Amino acid sequence: MYPNMTGAFSATDWSQDRFSVKQCNDFSEFLYSVGVAGHRLPMNSIEYMQSMMDAMMVSIASELWNGREYNFLAQHIEDKLLAINPSLGSNTNELRNAKGYVLSHSGEVENKHGLHALAAAQAYGRVTGLTFDPVRLQTIMLDYNQRVGKAFYNLREVLSQLN
Repeated sequence: MYPNMTGAFSATDWSQDRFSVKQCNDFSEFLYSVGVAGHRLPMNSIEYMQSMMDAMMVSIASELWNGREYNFLAQHIEDKLLAINPSLGSNTNELRNAKGYVLSHSGEVENKHGLHALAAAQAYGRVTGLTFDPVRLQTIMLDYNQRVGKAFYNLREVLSQLN
């Protein structure tokens, strides 16, 4: 689906370094660190279990953010696609394919992902004996929102300069 959307925008070269944004790369490194790199401790240690819980809480924050992001985009994707690629207006199938990536992630899809992540973190807490701490979740969510917000702000700045 993603190649259909980037193709419709004539943006198939999106992954080239010229589109690299430091703050987006920093955010990506943060996600890697929380999700993968930080789990090298012995599995039965409290530090390992807490790092896993924190990673699950980051997933909760991510899915809730993604839901808002895709719901916002879904409102505007068709008009934006048609403005950039007017020929899609005469090809319903190509337009539907181009919109598919965003529309398949909007609505309740990401909310359900968030609820699944929440249920997994709560179950993990029960299995490991860790307390699921809503205050810790709040702290992690606020940190996540600050980091992703910084990435999006700087991405907007870069994209604004392209026009």
